[in-house]
Amino acid sequence: MHEEVSLPPRQPDRAFVRLISDIQYASFADGKTLSMNLLLPSTPQPAPLILWIVGGSWLSCHATRNLPQLISFAEQGYAVAAIEYRLAHEGRFPAQIEDAKSAIRFLRAHADQYKIDSDRIGVWGHSAGGQLAALLGVTGGSPEFETADNLQQSTKVQAVVDFSGPIDIELDFQSEYHMPVMALMLGGTIRMKPELARSTNPIQYLDGREVPPFLIMHGDADTVVPLRQSRILHEALTAAGASSQFVVLEESGHSTTELLTRSDVLEQVGQFFDTHLKNK
Repeated sequence: MHEEVSLPPRQPDRAFVRLISDIQYASFADGKTLSMNLLLPSTPQPAPLILWIVGGSWLSCHATRNLPQLISFAEQGYAVAAIEYRLAHEGRFPAQIEDAKSAIRFLRAHADQYKIDSDRIGVWGHSAGGQLAALLGVTGGSPEFETADNLQQSTKVQAVVDFSGPIDIELDFQSEYHMPVMALMLGGTIRMKPELARSTNPIQYLDGREVPPFLIMHGDADTVVPLRQSRILHEALTAAGASSQFVVLEESGHSTTELLTRSDVLEQVGQFFDTHLKNK
């Protein structure tokens, strides 16, 4: 059962925000359900949407974790949906990207109900969520990973923000430290499941199809996901003719909280979404 509350604006020139929590968007035969939290601005026109995909090494996923930092985007006129997805121990890849696509289709199917502009949707994720955001960007509007409900709806998005996403797990995620989660997510080690491991890489889908603009941000002091993971994505997008901005955040690590509390980072993300969603 979802719950709705109203949040007054923190600045006088910004929109009043409604929080609708625990909206169920997917269910499975084993009884597992997935939900989202939706922040909605009090604006007269349908709002552009930002889909937020939280990180957690594919082992944790709390759709409420970053809502305090995301409220500012709703106050500026965006609808913001923070979603759950199945974790590595709940479903092998591609379950995670299938869930993210299901969330997009659900929101488009209920766009009138929630007063969302379904032609202006951006996706933003951090770490494992950044990988899923990038995958959504490069496979939207194509048949990969499309399952379950609302299949008449498109999963195409108009803008992608990737914070510190792991892109090529074959390159940097074969250590003993990473092996347990990779084995859960793939059903075996990367060496045992090379084709499935490769299918997690967004670069594999840059084959001439239309790709939305990307903003890629990564801290140069990140010890969890190497900076080169973002660099190879940016270089591949650029080589494919896609629009990609790559921002290296000096002296920044991997923490979501650190990134989402930096005013310069939030300002750049806001400008990117304004350009590709609000001003579209």
